[in-house]
Amino acid sequence: MEPDVSIMTLDIIEAIRSQNYVLLNKKASNAQVELLPKGFYGDFYGFRAYNLKGEETKVPFNEVKSWSGVSKK
Repeated sequence: MEPDVSIMTLDIIEAIRSQNYVLLNKKASNAQVELLPKGFYGDFYGFRAYNLKGEETKVPFNEVKSWSGVSKK
């Protein structure tokens, strides 16, 4: 079952406000990824974020296999 885009959207907004990371698994690699969200792109097609190396990336919602939500570090 695909993750719920509305839940991901709310988690991303919370992570941006609190400067926290989100945890997810992408379909291509199935590896868990930790990202610092910075905003959305397109008509909520996906979100922009920085990885742990500080590189900016775009994550389309349809490429998310599983969603773990906001990481409370």
